[in-house]
Amino acid sequence: MNFVCNALLTLCRFILICSSLLVSSYSSAVNMPLTPELQVLFPTASHIDKDDKDLSIIPVYLFSDIVGYAFQTAEIFPVRGYGGKPIDIMIGLSPEGRYTGFVVIDHYEPIFMKGDGPQRLVNYMQQLIDVPASNNIYIRGDNQKTLKGRGKSTYIDGITSATVTTNAINKTITKAARAVAQAKELAGYASQSHYIPKMDHFEKLSLSQLVERGLVKHWSIYKQQINAAISDKKLGYPSQPVSIENQPPLAELYAAYFSHPLVAKNLLPDARYQDWLNYKTEGDQYVLLFSKGLWKQQPFSNFLGLKQRNTDVIRKKVPDFDISKELPASGWDEVALYRIPPVATFDPLARTKMIFKASPGINLYDDFQLPAGDFKAELNQEANELALWQELWQQRQNEIALLTLGLVLLTMLFLNQHYAVLNPKIFHKIRLGYLAFTLFFIGYYAQGQLSIVNLLTVQHLWMEGASLTSFLLDPIISILWCYVLISLIFFGRGLFCGWLCPFGALQEFAGILATKLKIKRWKIKPTWHNRLQKLKYVLLISIIGATFYSLALGETLAELEPFKTSITLYFIREWQYVIYALILLLLAMKVHKFYCRYLCPLGASLAILGAFPIFNWLTRRAECGTPCQNCRVNCEIDAISKEGDIDMKECVQCLECIVINYNPTLCAIEVADTKRKNKREKQADNIIASTVDV
Repeated sequence: MNFVCNALLTLCRFILICSSLLVSSYSSAVNMPLTPELQVLFPTASHIDKDDKDLSIIPVYLFSDIVGYAFQTAEIFPVRGYGGKPIDIMIGLSPEGRYTGFVVIDHYEPIFMKGDGPQRLVNYMQQLIDVPASNNIYIRGDNQKTLKGRGKSTYIDGITSATVTTNAINKTITKAARAVAQAKELAGYASQSHYIPKMDHFEKLSLSQLVERGLVKHWSIYKQQINAAISDKKLGYPSQPVSIENQPPLAELYAAYFSHPLVAKNLLPDARYQDWLNYKTEGDQYVLLFSKGLWKQQPFSNFLGLKQRNTDVIRKKVPDFDISKELPASGWDEVALYRIPPVATFDPLARTKMIFKASPGINLYDDFQLPAGDFKAELNQEANELALWQELWQQRQNEIALLTLGLVLLTMLFLNQHYAVLNPKIFHKIRLGYLAFTLFFIGYYAQGQLSIVNLLTVQHLWMEGASLTSFLLDPIISILWCYVLISLIFFGRGLFCGWLCPFGALQEFAGILATKLKIKRWKIKPTWHNRLQKLKYVLLISIIGATFYSLALGETLAELEPFKTSITLYFIREWQYVIYALILLLLAMKVHKFYCRYLCPLGASLAILGAFPIFNWLTRRAECGTPCQNCRVNCEIDAISKEGDIDMKECVQCLECIVINYNPTLCAIEVADTKRKNKREKQADNIIASTVDV
C-alpha cells in the first residue's frame, strides 16, 4: 500500500513540475506578444521568440510549434523605388517557404501616398500569398525575352502607371525572402549556391573506386538491423550496435550521382555514354539506383526515400533509357534511373538522407554527401542578375526606341526652325502632330510626364549621399530628363514646356477646343500677369524647403501638380483631385496655358536653370517693339515685352514669332515693306506710262 501511495505522490509531483514549466513557458510567451503587423501575417500564432541577430528574422510560434518567420525587407535587402527611398515591407514566410502575408511599414512612392493608393498597393501584394519564395515574380505582359531565372515563374497583375514601383517591390520581396529561406533552410527553397560537376580530366575508375571517392554511395542493409528496429524503434541508424558478422546483406544498394560525367562515363561504354549525353535534359539532375541481394519485395527503389532539408526529393523514373545491361559486374536485381527536376531544388553538395522503409513504421536511415572537390560553383543567377534599372530598360526597348526617334526629329526641327516655319500651314500641322505624340505616347502610354517629384527624389538622394541609380529606374523619365537638361543650355526652358510636357500639350488642346467653340479668352493685365508669374517660384521654394524637413511633406505639397491625376492616373482618382485638374483645364480654355504660366513649380525650376541659353535661336528684327508690336500681340504666353525682347524664362518656344517673322504676309514689317515696294513700283510704272504717252 505504501508503495502505491509513494508512486501516486511521485506522479503528482511530476505533474506539478510539468505544469509549472508549462506556465513558465506560457508566461515568457506572454511577455513577447504579437504586434498588430504580426497578427496580420500569422492570425493563428500565439507568440514570438527573439529575432535572429544576423538577419533580424522573427520566429513566430503557435505554442511550441513554429508557424513561420517575419522580417522587414529594408533590413535584409533594401531596394529604392521611384520615390528614392527603400520600400519597407514586413513579410511572413511559412516553414514551407511560402508567403503568408505582407504589411507595408514605410514607403515614399508618390502614386501610393494618397487616396486609394495604399489599398491598391496592399491588393497588389496579396496576389503573392501562398506563392513559394523560390518563384520568380513577373508582371503579366512583361517582355518575355527579358525574363530570365532558374525555377518557376509567377505572373501577377500589375498596377497601371506604377511599373517602377511594382518592379522594385518584386525585387525587394524576392531577394529578402530568399535570404531568409536560405538562412533558415526552409523547405522547397532553391539554394542560392548552385554547383555543377567538375571534371578537369577523365580518370578510369572502377565501381569500388567511385565508392571510395564518394561519387557513389554503397549501403548494405542486414536483416538484423530490421529486427533491431522492430524491437526498438529508436534504433535504426547504421551505427547501431547490431552484430552482423558472417551474415550476408539482405540488400546492397548503390546510389550514383549520374549527372557527374566522371560517374556516367565510368559506368557506361563509350557508345552508350554518347547516347546518354544526347538524351539528358539541360537543367535536370539524375540519380542512378541499382541493387541486388536477398530482398524479395521488388522493386527495391520503391522502399527507398531521399530527403534534403527535411523535404522529400522529387524524382521521376526514366523509363526510356535502359542501362541495366551496360553496368559493370552483373546480377543486379534492379537498375532504376531517376530524373530530379529543377523544382526539386536538389543541391548535390547538401547532405542527403536515405530512408529504407522496411515495413510500416519501421525505417532504416543512412546519409551521403558528394565530395566538394568534384564540383564547382556555377556563375549563379543571383550574381549575374541584372540590376533593377537594367531589367526595366530591357523591358521597355520599343518605347525607348520610339521616344529616341521623336527626340531626334524634334532636335532636327529646332536646329532648322527657320526653314521649318516658311510654310505656316505645314508647320502648324507638324506642331499639332508632335503635341499629340507628346500627350498620347509620352504621357498616357509611356508615362513620361516629368514632375517636380523627380527633382525632390534627386534632392533626397543627394541629402542621403545615396547612389543616383534610382533615377534610372524609369528609362523614359531618365532619357527625357537628360534631353531636357541639355536642351536648357541651348534653347532654354521652352523646348520642354512647349513641346515635351504632356499636361502642357493637354492645355494647348483645351485652348484649341475653346477656339473651335468660340469661347472668349481672358486677357490678364500686365500688372497682374507680372505678379502671378512670381507665384510659381514661391511654390517651388515652398516645396523644396518642405522636403528638407520631410520628404513626405514635400511630396504632399507636390500634389499641386495635376500631372498625376490627369496624365499618370488618367483622371481615375478621388473626386477632389479630378475637380482640381479639370478647373485648371477650364482656365486653360480662358487663359492660354494658365497653369504653366503661373503655378507650375517644375516650370519655375527649369526657368531658373535655362534662363541664359548659350544660343539665341529666336531671331528678332530691329523694328521689333519699336514700332512693331505684332509678335507681342500674337504671343499667347505673353513672353514678349513692349520693347520686343523675349523673356526666355517664360517663353515656351512655340516658334509662332518665328513664323510671323519669316512670313511676308504675317510680319507687319514685311507687309509694310511690301506695300512701300509695291507703291514705288506702281509710281515708277505710272511715270513710265506718262512718259510713253508724251
